[in-house]
This record gives sequence, C-alpha cells and structure tokens, in this order.
Amino acid sequence: MVTWLNNATKRNIIQVLRDIMGEHPRYRGDKDNVQNKFSFDERPSRGIIVNGTSADRVVLSADNYMGREKSFVMHAPANGKNGNTVEWVRENANVLAQKSANSSLFPAAPGAYSFKVLSVPDDARNIPGTLSVTPNFTVYGDDLITIRYPDAAEAQLNRTNIYEDSLRLYLDGRILLKPDFDYTVDYTSGLITFKREMPEGIEVTADYRYSAPTVSPVFFKREEFKVDIIEGAVIAFGDRCEVDDEFVIVVTEDRAETADVFGGKFEIDFDLIAFSKDAEDREKLADYITMSVMNRQIKLSNMGMELLEIAPGGENEDIYNNETDSYYYETNLRLRLRVEWSTYIPLPMVLSDASASRLVPGSETLTGSRSSSLEASVFNSAAVRVGNSFTTERIM
Repeated sequence: MVTWLNNATKRNIIQVLRDIMGEHPRYRGDKDNVQNKFSFDERPSRGIIVNGTSADRVVLSADNYMGREKSFVMHAPANGKNGNTVEWVRENANVLAQKSANSSLFPAAPGAYSFKVLSVPDDARNIPGTLSVTPNFTVYGDDLITIRYPDAAEAQLNRTNIYEDSLRLYLDGRILLKPDFDYTVDYTSGLITFKREMPEGIEVTADYRYSAPTVSPVFFKREEFKVDIIEGAVIAFGDRCEVDDEFVIVVTEDRAETADVFGGKFEIDFDLIAFSKDAEDREKLADYITMSVMNRQIKLSNMGMELLEIAPGGENEDIYNNETDSYYYETNLRLRLRVEWSTYIPLPMVLSDASASRLVPGSETLTGSRSSSLEASVFNSAAVRVGNSFTTERIM
C-alpha cells in the first residue's frame, strides 16, 4: 500500500511543481522538465527531479477504522465478470451541491447502469478504450393503465423493454402479487395478463426497471476519472481493464450504506533535485521552488497534504560534457508532507427490498401485508483515496 500511496502523492507533487514552474516567465518553458526520477529521453538544461521517497505511518488508532460510507452510487461486477475495469465510483460533491443546499438530491435517474468493455486503451494512454452503457431505470409505484377486469384481465405498464424479473405488482400499495401464479408479463411490450380475478376498486401499482437505448461507444483511458457518463457520479477507471468485462453502477433514490472506511495519515519524504547548467541559475531556481511551495501550504492542505518541511540541502556538480568540461549544477531539496489516506471496503450485501404475500385458503383474491422477501447484491471492489484526491489503485 505504501508504494501506491507514494506514487499517488508523487504525481500530485509533480503537478504542483509544474504549476509553480509555469508561473515564472524564466522557467515557464521548463515546466514539463519536472519528472519522476531521470525519465528524460535527453536531459534538458534545466529542470527538477522528484527522486526517492520514504514513508512513516502516523498511528491514529489500532485498526484505522473511520466509519461507514453512505452514498447514492455503488459499483458491482456483473454476469460472472470481475468488474475490475472500474476501481471505484463516488458522488460528485460539486454537482450535488449545485442541485440542493444539503446535497440530498442525485441528478441521475435511479437504476442499474450496465457497462460492457468493447475495447481497452493502450498502455501509453494515447488511444482510448470503448464501453457500451445500457441504463436500466427504476420506477416505483407506477400506476397500471388499461386495466380491464373481470372480462379481460389485462393491464399495460407505462414502459416497455422491462428488465427481466424486475417487476413487482402490488395491490393497494402493500400486497405483493406472485408472478406466474397471479399474473404473467411480456417483458418486451410491458403487457400484463392476470391469471386470477382481481378485486374491483383496488389500485394495482408496479415497481420495475426498464431498459433505455444502449449508448456506444463511450471512451475511457487507464487511470482516468470520468464525470460525464452518469451525472453526479465520479467513475475512476484503473489499470486492469479487459475486453468483455462487465459491471453495473447502481444509483439509488436515497443514500444507502455502501462501504466500511479505514483511514489515517502517513508522513512522506521526497528528495527534489533542482538542476541547471548555470550555477547561479540553479540557486535562483532552488530558492524560487522553496518559497513557492511554502506559499502553497493552504492549497496543499486542501489537497490533503500538510506541508511539514521544505529546505535546501547539499549542492552537487554532475559532468555534462567531458570534452568541453561543462557541468550540471544541482541542489537537493528535502520535502516532507503529512498525507491523509483512506480505503473503502464495500459491504458484502445490500438489502434492496423486503416484501412477501400470502394466499388466504378458500379465497380467489389476495390479502395480507407487505413484509419480507430479499434481494441482495454482492460488491467486491475496493478504493484508495490520498488526501482529497482519489487514486485508482486498489488495496486487497
């Protein structure tokens, strides 16, 4: 886990340093020369190397347990596939804050959004992969139309392309009818045929899911966040995508408990090397980086990284060209941060509905009350968050 934590924090620090370089007119053209170790094809005349890292755990509690997450969205594999193309799904706090004052309304319609991987992106992240997305929207308490009984006991749902086995019919909103015993349904057309006489004057309502047209292709890249597939959801794609992988993102009307959250802090050290072919320019660059990082303490804190120390260290010379006796001049800077982390371990089961029905002996109509029948979904993915920025690494 420390390797993933270091890597995610290092990526954030590299981006911060590139932003700092881009704000200075002298160094603006060198902002892409902030690299992880010496990963240059040709070493430039000036830049910053983010070198080795180390980390120490800050002990906050014995088991690091923080509590249980409630969310409108959850991720699950489908059809026997591993579902590892997506590492985690979270609410988009910015979008929810725009929809309601207390972020209690989710903009996307409730339901189960089915995903299938059609192609995978290349390792260089230049060519995106493709997905197909089939929304299966959830409808609660829908009134049936064209009910005619007892002569022609038929009814029509307001939607077609009903998701198979998702239909639940209720008498008076509380008595669950039994499929194939009380009624049959054509899932394509939404036509319901009652096999038993229904009592007159009692309302029949339906809960079900129906399939909307499939959207394809939807593009994605490895280790990328997408916020435009399902409005209000942040979907994090990892580095384990496979062709034909399938998964479902479930959106609920109300927040439900989705995961146990464990978290804490690490103190991480980075060795920065500021280098230049000019000795005086090297000193100016080191001073500029030191002061600019200190001036960004609040911004780093908002990213979940508390600045503990940044200080120039030793200086060094590295031969650039033996024939011309020219050198690179280097200054080492020590950067120490305290970084928040958290992991999300999804709960193994989610109770989505409880209902039952019973037949009164000798009667041809149903009576009873809505009580208990359960449907459960199993979730087996995990997520890692570093600071206030989520990463796509996975902890098992």
